[in-house]
Amino acid sequence: MRPDVLVGPSEWVVEQFGDKVAAELWTRVPEALSTAIEREIHAHPAMTQTMERVIANPRWPLPYEELVLFLGTLPGAEIISVSKSVYQLVVIDGHVVVPWCYGQSARDSMLDAPVGRSFGRLARELLRRFGPPWRRSQAESPLPLDSVDEREVAKICAAIAQIDPKPEVIIAGFAGTPTLGLLRACLGEIKSTDNGSLNWSHLDDLPLPPPVIPRPRRMQFP
Repeated sequence: MRPDVLVGPSEWVVEQFGDKVAAELWTRVPEALSTAIEREIHAHPAMTQTMERVIANPRWPLPYEELVLFLGTLPGAEIISVSKSVYQLVVIDGHVVVPWCYGQSARDSMLDAPVGRSFGRLARELLRRFGPPWRRSQAESPLPLDSVDEREVAKICAAIAQIDPKPEVIIAGFAGTPTLGLLRACLGEIKSTDNGSLNWSHLDDLPLPPPVIPRPRRMQFP
């Protein structure tokens, strides 16, 4: 673990979620993201280049699924899902936790990642509805036309809109590759600047779980 990563939850996470839930989030979020990558690796062990694109795809379902599995049992957690959709989210104490693959290197901090540039349709719509006021950046990558994605995003955002008061958006960002697994995991909150662009108002690097050690193969005797 890098020396700049806190062992326990930061003051900001404790302020947002309380002592007990903050302590669980601090370790469960990276465990969920690491598990998602490991599942993808084991499902497609010989497709490294394809997996890199899959992991970076905002519609990759496994991080949504694992965050729900790891966080959905915490006190105050509510699972939001719609049928026949890759998206499922967990809302904890008024915060909706959204995964985002921001990079593929341990050297890259989410703090340096351009906010919004590689966000998918779901993250952009959640920020538009529940985040700070902001203006679309010219540097923001246009999204491909996808009627299925638009329909699924509209449904899950409509379900979240029923929550009162409206939740804040927390980004569970991560960097990882199919060859090295999870390299960094973060929790961050977004603010809008005076000119209407998006920036990080707070960001914490989370401690990574221990690497998965492959079990030795049993020798087969005749």
